[in-house]
Amino acid sequence: MLTGMVSTMMAQDLDAKYATDLLPVGTKAPDLVDAKDSIHHITDFRGRCVVLDFWATWCGDCRKDLPEMKKLHQIYDLEGVEFIGISFDTDFSVLQDFMDKEHMGWRVLSELKKMKETKMANDYHIKWIPTMYLLDTEGRVVLATVEIEKLKAKLAELKKAHQLVAPELAGQDHAPQYPGGVKALVKFLSDNTRYPVEAEHYGVEGRVMVNFFVETDGTVSDVKVAKTEFKNRLSDKKFSKYSEIDKYAMREQGEGQLKEEALRVVKKISNWEPGMRRGKAVRVKYSLPVTFRLK
Repeated sequence: MLTGMVSTMMAQDLDAKYATDLLPVGTKAPDLVDAKDSIHHITDFRGRCVVLDFWATWCGDCRKDLPEMKKLHQIYDLEGVEFIGISFDTDFSVLQDFMDKEHMGWRVLSELKKMKETKMANDYHIKWIPTMYLLDTEGRVVLATVEIEKLKAKLAELKKAHQLVAPELAGQDHAPQYPGGVKALVKFLSDNTRYPVEAEHYGVEGRVMVNFFVETDGTVSDVKVAKTEFKNRLSDKKFSKYSEIDKYAMREQGEGQLKEEALRVVKKISNWEPGMRRGKAVRVKYSLPVTFRLK
């Protein structure tokens, strides 16, 4: 209990220690610049919330937060939120290689100068990274923090209140949708999934998580097994005559059949309404669980 309390207090103290001088809520966010001194006007994103992530490839805490930032981008990019990274790297090739390796799908700007020498660090009062700002649909600060969990919570709050995009832009951004919604998709899986004979005989059941892409024409591609959760009944008395080697082979065969069947049925799904971003159809990664449960 004491350890948990100490951890919580440390987390709560991060903003108190590192975010005291950040722009206050309600401040109109300054425009952004890049290495060519080109100006990127915050007003260009009017009508959409904007996440500004100040970071660098050499920053260990930034790298630690990156997986969670990717998750937030995957969720909220299709909700209309604009994500912009502000890098304090000084070597463009290092920055580009890192972005390519990590598959960062959002815009990143950099002045290619040391942090203390950059206009953006000065304008946004950045003295510690990672630092994150969340701007509202009018380009004003609604959150300034060094804690990504606070960003996550605020985005969820604005989503629940339907405040991520202005009303006139609502509906321009959404994830892929199956005709008839989730109920229709579940029914399709139920009607088209066949329980493999050997898997059923060996008592193998569970869930196969399948990843795929919904293309701009509504078809699916690159269908792959992402994760599995299986259990079996090979410990039942009727299988006692089999050796452990035989049981292992049965388990492998049954689990392999469930994975193959999950891939087969997902590949049959068609006629999706593609994901939309900024009013245009886009290719979107999708995850779908296929469950096999014995009667």
